[in-house]
Amino acid sequence: MRNVFKDPILQREFEEKGYVVIDFLNPSEVELLQQLYNQLNAQPKERGFSTSNMSMDANYRKNVSDGITNTFAKAVASHLDNFKLFFGIFTSKQPNQSESICSIHQDPAYVDESKYQGITLWVPLIDTNKMNGALEVIDGSQKLNDGPRSTLPKFPYNELSPYLIENYFKRLDIKAGQAYIGSSKVFHWSPSNYSDTERVAALAWLAEEESQMRCYYQDFRNPTDVMEVFELEPDYYIETPLFSRPDESRAKKIGEVTYHFDVLNEEKIRLILGESRKESNQPV
Repeated sequence: MRNVFKDPILQREFEEKGYVVIDFLNPSEVELLQQLYNQLNAQPKERGFSTSNMSMDANYRKNVSDGITNTFAKAVASHLDNFKLFFGIFTSKQPNQSESICSIHQDPAYVDESKYQGITLWVPLIDTNKMNGALEVIDGSQKLNDGPRSTLPKFPYNELSPYLIENYFKRLDIKAGQAYIGSSKVFHWSPSNYSDTERVAALAWLAEEESQMRCYYQDFRNPTDVMEVFELEPDYYIETPLFSRPDESRAKKIGEVTYHFDVLNEEKIRLILGESRKESNQPV
């Protein structure tokens, strides 16, 4: 696969850790996104953690996506090597809400990952820290599971979550306007927001310009071990409600794959990632 970043130093860091954190948006661009979030004022906030694509309002989903991708476009072109933006969303953690946790997961596969690299781009609109639910990741975890991933929030290693949190996850205190740019395979989560301020972030997904977007579909009401695979345009993820099956008049079904994931245990994790920080007496 070809490089993600124009800068060879960033590329080496990405290959090693699965992500980088860089200065990305200027203060006026951050303010522009905050104004968009405030003016649209339609984030579904019934739960402590929400994403704009949870909304049933298609116009809201589209306005959010267009605003984020347009704002990100200049910096993406500056740092990434001919990558295209697919779509964007806002995420929100309500203040002083234990329910604002976002549990451990990998992001969905939006491309054929045997040929292309799906990338997650995450930009907080305020400084993040331990109190307000900063992003936490595992360096090198893009190597842990190559299985296909649908849009369902299904993490196959729940029994290993306590071990991973205690030994491998690390917090990224990312500033407003900085970007986490990582493989969509990286294991990540964010704890609850116990601050007095709503924590909003803008996200987008992207891949190589020459890639074709996909949907690995499972019925969220009755998921089976078979995923339908569709080729489609990014509009599908914005124009239709979350977890909708693609319309075959607009999307091309190219086959089915069996849902599977790499078998992991503590020993295999140590073999792939190396000695944990706890075992090496380093701060986690």
